[in-house]
Amino acid sequence: MDESRLTESLAEAGLKYRGVIDPATPLIPPNLAGFANSCPAEEVADVEYLMSDDPQLLGKANSGWYRLAREGGLFAAGDPEFLLAVDCAEPDEPRLWRWARVSLSDQWDIAGAGAATGILGNGSGHPAFVMLSLDGESIVRAQQGETSTEFVLVREPHHVQFFRNLAAQMLRWPDTTEPSKAAIERWLTAAAE
Repeated sequence: MDESRLTESLAEAGLKYRGVIDPATPLIPPNLAGFANSCPAEEVADVEYLMSDDPQLLGKANSGWYRLAREGGLFAAGDPEFLLAVDCAEPDEPRLWRWARVSLSDQWDIAGAGAATGILGNGSGHPAFVMLSLDGESIVRAQQGETSTEFVLVREPHHVQFFRNLAAQMLRWPDTTEPSKAAIERWLTAAAE
């Protein structure tokens, strides 16, 4: 992983890079948290939908993300630190998702400049990311669909049966890497306590 490039890309979005957290920390793994948008409606705490052709998409996406993140517990108003899923694999290697600790600066643009870097999306106005609160209690997932952008908030993932079932399935998938399996097992063990 090129940390200098990651730091620069995050800075363009208005995020300060604080480092990758220890992979042995028993938080929900990023590749599992990435399925938050597939949770059944009754397990989703909040959702924000925006139409992709809205001329005010960037402003609405940024304000919608911020509202969902702050009210949903991703971070506190006075302490805007949280975790962001980043790919730590070297070029030409399978993806290796880890949680990176970041903080929100005074000037930020998640849906525009952040998505344009490729770290937080697939181009300006196309956010796609997975974020987690420092305590592991809130997930915010952004996904770009054919006609809309969706931000999903899931709270207390260790109590969400969908994640527990999916984690058990992922352990059996042949393409789940050994580091991912180890992270899933650590999270399942911690979540059972």
